[in-house]
Amino acid sequence: MNWGKGIVIGMAAFMTFIIVLVVGLMMNRVDLESEDYYKREINYQQEITAQENANKLESKIEIISNTEFLVVKVPEGEFTKIEMHLSRPNDQKMDKLFKIEGTKSFLINKKELEKGLYTVELSYMVDNKPCLQKESVTI
Repeated sequence: MNWGKGIVIGMAAFMTFIIVLVVGLMMNRVDLESEDYYKREINYQQEITAQENANKLESKIEIISNTEFLVVKVPEGEFTKIEMHLSRPNDQKMDKLFKIEGTKSFLINKKELEKGLYTVELSYMVDNKPCLQKESVTI
């Protein structure tokens, strides 16, 4: 075999590798953290303020994970407009939003959720101040 054939075979193998790599990468789905990422970035200072407000509270909303349920315990006090957003970092279709009203204990059956890592964002109002808690939970 001469040099010409070797170079052509090497180039063909490299081009085949690149084509397979590009096709394989294009078939993977890539989810953004959120669709309104830039809009949320503009309001990021408000989010920091809400987290600071939540950290100043003497009693916070508790998230407890047991074998069957994800339990949200609301302490006594003026907690209003409670929303819980469960988001999966790797699949946006599994995100869930719950509004918690009129109860001090809220249960989510783990059988309704896919196993994996979830980011939990609890937003609520206390004394007309916005509060935000963020935690990671593994189901």
